[in-house]
Amino acid sequence: MKPAVPPRRPPLLFLLATAFLFSIGMTLVFPVLPFIVAEYVPQVAHQATVIGWLSATFALLSFLSAPVMGALSDAYGRRPVLVLSLLGSAVGYLLFGIGGSLWMLFLGRAIDGLTAGGMSALFGYLADTVPEEDRGKVFGQVGAVVGAGFIIGPAIGGALSHISLSAPMFLAAAVCLLNMLWGAFVLPESLAPERRQRHFDAAHLNPLAQLRGVLALPAVRRLVTVSVLFMLPFTIMQTVLALLGRDVLHWGPAQMGTAFMVVGVCDIVAQGGLLPLLIRRLGERGVATLGLALGVLGALGLALLVWWPIPAVIYASVILMAVGEGIFTASLSALLSLATPADAQGRVQGGAQSFNALAQVTGPLLAGPLYTRTGGSGTFGASAVLILVALGVLGLQNLTSSRGTAGAQQS
Repeated sequence: MKPAVPPRRPPLLFLLATAFLFSIGMTLVFPVLPFIVAEYVPQVAHQATVIGWLSATFALLSFLSAPVMGALSDAYGRRPVLVLSLLGSAVGYLLFGIGGSLWMLFLGRAIDGLTAGGMSALFGYLADTVPEEDRGKVFGQVGAVVGAGFIIGPAIGGALSHISLSAPMFLAAAVCLLNMLWGAFVLPESLAPERRQRHFDAAHLNPLAQLRGVLALPAVRRLVTVSVLFMLPFTIMQTVLALLGRDVLHWGPAQMGTAFMVVGVCDIVAQGGLLPLLIRRLGERGVATLGLALGVLGALGLALLVWWPIPAVIYASVILMAVGEGIFTASLSALLSLATPADAQGRVQGGAQSFNALAQVTGPLLAGPLYTRTGGSGTFGASAVLILVALGVLGLQNLTSSRGTAGAQQS
């Protein structure tokens, strides 16, 4: 039997479809989740807590699984990990749709969270097959699809809820299974055997050990730090934006729904359309810097909304933060792939995904108390400071790289 030959070009249609399925994750369930939980938790006062724990279960297990899934893909190839991830998502959706008890809902979200770490294998596949000069553009396309998933997921869930509360989950399970079969029988392996991690044992299944290994690489450590420092303010914005709109502009659900839709649309436009043009002009590092700068301006705009309580301010600020996050995230993935050895792409991308997942868990936990104590000005003023610190760390990365290059030339 001939060994698999890595593809010269990535099978983008499959990878984009898989990224979309990973991205709809919990968003597909958002419109129906309160009604499903109400079937098992009749006490209204306890329903919000259960919904929060379901969301936290998915995010926490994604955080723990991403570096392990990435390490598995470095050792055994990208294709089996992607197939396993899609199978796990299908099983998770199916169990959640079947329900029958509260523990079944948690089991479904737990299985889906454990296998959602397959995004690290997907990014590793792209790093294996996409030339360095094109990675920013391709990562941007994946990011645009992920942004589309966050918009389309709730719409699909709401539309299918007219059939039954379980219909969205059953459809997602069926689509995941079809995509899994596509990957199992059609997708070529991208990581040749000679480029794989040769040593793999039980220690590699320890997510904390994997994360320590990721942070042992200085360039990767700085980039991950920058990512977390931006992701925290972005998740804080997503958490308390509705409160800010209600308290300052007296907006209702319809106006806030429009603002959140603007976030998703800007993310798609930034990564799918704007990013390739910016990368040609500025390069990946320049685009990452621009994204952080836009984030600072957006956070400051939201902090000043109390003094200028007009809709244009909140829309302009949200657009700046959404565009900044969109172009930053895609360019950061490209920078990580360029700073990582070929046999550690999956592990590093998985580690970055893990730390972002941790920020997505921590951000909402910080946002509520911060907003309660300091209001919108204090919350988004602190967010602007965090992004400024991220800019400083990225600038330090530039300085270190320049010195390293100069030293190499002198020697």
